[in-house]
Order: sequence, then structure tokens, then C-alpha cells
Amino acid sequence: MDWILTPGSTMYIMVGAALVIGLVLTLWILILSRINPTLGTMDEPDVVALAKGKCGDSMKISLKFNGDRVVDAKYWTDGCRSSNECGAAATRLALNKTPEELADIDYMAIHKEVGGLPEEDWHCATLAAGTLHESVRLYLTGQGRNTPRENNGEVIET
Repeated sequence: MDWILTPGSTMYIMVGAALVIGLVLTLWILILSRINPTLGTMDEPDVVALAKGKCGDSMKISLKFNGDRVVDAKYWTDGCRSSNECGAAATRLALNKTPEELADIDYMAIHKEVGGLPEEDWHCATLAAGTLHESVRLYLTGQGRNTPRENNGEVIET
């Protein structure tokens, strides 16, 4: 078996490369979680809304309430950088808000929170706002239930 991992052998190089790639991916995930703490999923959310934009991007927003205020908000998207920025902005804006205050967060508020978007990416702000509004709708219609409510990934016009 010693002959397989001799220095300079193909297997030796492949194992080394796999270890380096694993280390880089681990560091990337750790850095992303520090830079963007609202990215990801949460344990036991009160509501989860999933929406799909006309562009094909999907976004999921999970909210946890304490009393009548959002105490934790997470998002996930399979979309572009602008979708990620808008999802992060929507969840940052949602923190410490009541459902009524969440209803006031529109695509322009998200656009402003992001610091501006190119015109061709405004649909990302619309997707984030629509997903957030869907989460509020699901929360209000399911209030008092012990299980999270999740919609079926309806298409939001963007």
C-alpha cells in the first residue's frame, strides 16, 4: 500500500489536491456565513415562503417571530449576485418588524437597502419583496399554529 502514496505519484497529488479544495471550500463557507449572516436556513421557523421569479430565480425566506416581531430571518436563493443581495437586504429589513411593517417593505426599499441596482436587475428586488410579502401572508393566515406554513413556490411577476 505504501507504493500508492509515494511522493510524486498521481494518487499522492490527487489526495493533496482534494485536501486543498476541501480546505478552500470550508473557508469559503465560513467567510460567507460571517459576511452574510442571514443566508441559509433556520431551525423551526414560524413561516417559510418560496417563490420563483419569471427570470427563473427561486428565493426562500424563513421568519421566526417572538410576540409580534421578527427575531430571525434567513433567505436562500439559487439566483445571481443581485438576487443574493436583494434576499439579504429583505431579511435585514425584516428584523424587528411587525407583520404590518413588513408589508411596507417593497422593491424600492430593497433597492435602496442594496445601494442601487442596474435596471436589468430590478426584478431581483421585486422577487425578494414578493417572497417577503408571501411569508407575511402565510404567517397571518396560519397564526397560532405550531407548524410552519410553506407555500408551493408560486411564480411572482418580476
